[in-house]
Amino acid sequence: MIETLKRSWWVIFPAFAALTVRLAAERSCGDPYDLLPVATSNPALAWPLAIVYVLAHAWIAGAYLATAERSRSLVPPIAVWTSSANPFQILLMLAAFAVEYAPAALWASLGAMVGCR
Repeated sequence: MIETLKRSWWVIFPAFAALTVRLAAERSCGDPYDLLPVATSNPALAWPLAIVYVLAHAWIAGAYLATAERSRSLVPPIAVWTSSANPFQILLMLAAFAVEYAPAALWASLGAMVGCR
């Protein structure tokens, strides 16, 4: 399971990171409630975006479950995280999630600071 997570990260993370950066730009300088209107109005573009988004969430859940199973604890110690998976991959994925789930007010204020609104 851990090897599958390590390998799949190389496909999922770059796509998810690019998507989160683009969504953050939309929240800052576009309509925060109608993100990527051109892409989301076309099913051929919307489905791949949705798949990337869901796969990233499944990846982080899988990393947690694999680590929790290995440590036999719901709160795995740091030592197990660093030995069971690549901590660099997990930290980058968590950073992408932090960008994605940052409050809308933060993006609105950043957009105002750079002159988008």
